[in-house]
Amino acid sequence: MKSLMFAIAVSAALAAPARALSPEAEAFVRKAGLDPASAAVRLADADGTIDTTYRGDQKSFSLESLALEKAKNGVNAFVTTRNFIHKLEADFRGTPIPKTGYDGLYLTTEQRTLVARKIIES
Repeated sequence: MKSLMFAIAVSAALAAPARALSPEAEAFVRKAGLDPASAAVRLADADGTIDTTYRGDQKSFSLESLALEKAKNGVNAFVTTRNFIHKLEADFRGTPIPKTGYDGLYLTTEQRTLVARKIIES
């Protein structure tokens, strides 16, 4: 059932009006080794701007902004992290924390709390 919920969420994100990456950002996403048309990239892009804190300072990140900054590791981590949090929200017990590519920087404060709960319960 939770897998179905995740599939519905992904489908809804993909069916929603696309936030199309700029041509420059799309080219960099390709250079970073990702397919801009893939479900994972489209889902991360659909999340738009993530407002969070880093060392007490307000920060904002998006796939677009990271790509335009040419942050290869950031682009890959943003996609991995955003896909992970969607899976975790849909299936808390059945979703493991990624062994590579995950960066909690690309989560909202509330999402970090959920991940902390996952770590404690694991």
